[in-house]
Amino acid sequence: MGVIAPGAQPILDARGKGYKPAEMILVSLIGRINEPNHTVYANSQKDYDWKWARGLQICVYTSPNLNWRAIARSIASERPSYLAIWDADNRQGAQVYLLPNSADIDKPQSQWRWNLDFLPWLAAQNQEFAWS
Repeated sequence: MGVIAPGAQPILDARGKGYKPAEMILVSLIGRINEPNHTVYANSQKDYDWKWARGLQICVYTSPNLNWRAIARSIASERPSYLAIWDADNRQGAQVYLLPNSADIDKPQSQWRWNLDFLPWLAAQNQEFAWS
């Protein structure tokens, strides 16, 4: 197992005992955030082991000046039940999907290339997330 992001060890320990968090887990690339949900802190320049995120609801807090795509892709490849990105500076979010490249569909699945795709949130969704 690789490097575990700070704050993820309690989740990993609980998963090892057969438990999983019922709430959305926040992964902050922007440092300390004042949210009640369990928060994992990651550095956008490092590689982490995200296996503990499988089947969980995850939201990555980021800002436009950070390279967050590699972390989002790594988390998405572990198949969380829900993955979102929250741009804390602009207060905008999007649901994140890891989808096969359409040109590869006729190939064996082992040869598929995967791309991140996004479904931007509507203004009402952004507002609800920001204030709830």
